[in-house]
Amino acid sequence: MHYSEDSSAKKLLVIAIWILGTIHVSFMCHVLYHYLIINYGVPTNLEYGVWILSAAPLPSACMISAIQLFFAHAIHSLCRPQVRWFVTAPIILLVLVHSVFNLVVTTFVDMKTSELQQYRFYNTVPAMATTALAEVLITVSLCILLYDSGSGFASSGTKRLLNTLIVYAVNRCLLNLLVTIAELVVAVEVQNAWSTGLSLIIGSLYANSFLASLNCR
Repeated sequence: MHYSEDSSAKKLLVIAIWILGTIHVSFMCHVLYHYLIINYGVPTNLEYGVWILSAAPLPSACMISAIQLFFAHAIHSLCRPQVRWFVTAPIILLVLVHSVFNLVVTTFVDMKTSELQQYRFYNTVPAMATTALAEVLITVSLCILLYDSGSGFASSGTKRLLNTLIVYAVNRCLLNLLVTIAELVVAVEVQNAWSTGLSLIIGSLYANSFLASLNCR
C-alpha cells in the first residue's frame, strides 16, 4: 500500500526491514541445507555448529531493535515534552542491551553445538528478558498515550479509531511477547533445539507484525 504522507525515514526503515528479513531467511535456508541435505544421515555433524548458525540471530536482532526504536520514537513524539525522556530512555536502554547480547552470540563460530548453546544460554536469557520488558513498556506507553489522546475528542469516530489502534497495539504485543517468553523459558530449561528454532522465527514475526501495524492504518 502507498502512503504519500510517510516520511522518507519510515520508507527507508521498511526497506531495511525487508532486506534484513531476506538475509535472515537466507541464513535459515543455509542452516537447513547444511544439516538436512549436505550432511543428511551424518548425526556426528550435529555436534558442530556451522558459522551461519551463530550469525543467524544478528539480522533478527537488528530487525527487533530497529522496530522497537521506531515505536520508541513514536512514543517520544506523542509524549508531553516534560516526560518524553523519562518514558523513552528505559526503552532505548533495554533495546541497546538486547543488541549487545545478540552481538556477543555471533562471535562464537565454528565451535561444538553443545559449547555454542552454553554460551548462547548466558546471552539469550538476558537478551530475551530485555526484549520482553521493552515490548511491555512500548505497549503500555502506546495504550496510555492513545487513550489520553482520545479523551480530548468529542467525535465518536475519532475515539473509535484510537480504540482500534489500542487493540492493534495490544495484539501485536501479545503475539511477540508470547514467542519471546517461550524462547526465554526453553533457554532457561536448556532445550537447545526449541531455543534455536524459536530464535530463527522471532525476527520474521517482529517484521511481519511491524508491517501489518503500518498497513492497518
